[in-house]
Amino acid sequence: MTYRSLIGAGIVVITLVVAAACSPSTQETSDAAAEQRDTLPVFRVVAPFSAIDQNGGQFSTASVAGKYWLGSFFFTRCQTVCPALNRVQAQIQREFGSKLSYVSITSDPDFDTPAVLSAYASEFAQPGGTWLFVTMPQDSMLKVASQGFGLISPAEPEMHSTRFVLVDPTMQVRGFYDSEDTTAIAKLRSDLQGLGL
Repeated sequence: MTYRSLIGAGIVVITLVVAAACSPSTQETSDAAAEQRDTLPVFRVVAPFSAIDQNGGQFSTASVAGKYWLGSFFFTRCQTVCPALNRVQAQIQREFGSKLSYVSITSDPDFDTPAVLSAYASEFAQPGGTWLFVTMPQDSMLKVASQGFGLISPAEPEMHSTRFVLVDPTMQVRGFYDSEDTTAIAKLRSDLQGLGL
């Protein structure tokens, strides 16, 4: 190999090394793409809270931090809007699976024990999925519903809302979607797809 050939090969190698070093990593490219897709407004930040899940285990918002998740309220003795809300959520779970977590909070903690929640969950949630049905003391539940999610007025608490709340990986509320409104649920699907889920 001549001196001139060695110089030429060296320049090619240096050019390739510099180009590789200056190119964004796959993770950086993925993060930038996700950021570009995320055009949803930020409504509020959900303060940390804890509860007991349908398996009797401790739940805390730390377990869903870093993921998108849907929050909702229901109670097992409700025979009207709650089953309808949970059927919609079951369909969302079938479509998006573990790309999204789901946290359903009972508004009837005195009756909805973990055992009751477990039996109820088996009617809606996919086995081994990421859908948690949780209970907490009444005052804590009202605080989460009003101050955390902004779904009810603390002065006039209702039993629960029929809206889903989309929470992002940094615990910010990014959307409200009425489970009884097909247009709102279509928007939820569209928003989730837009986030790359």
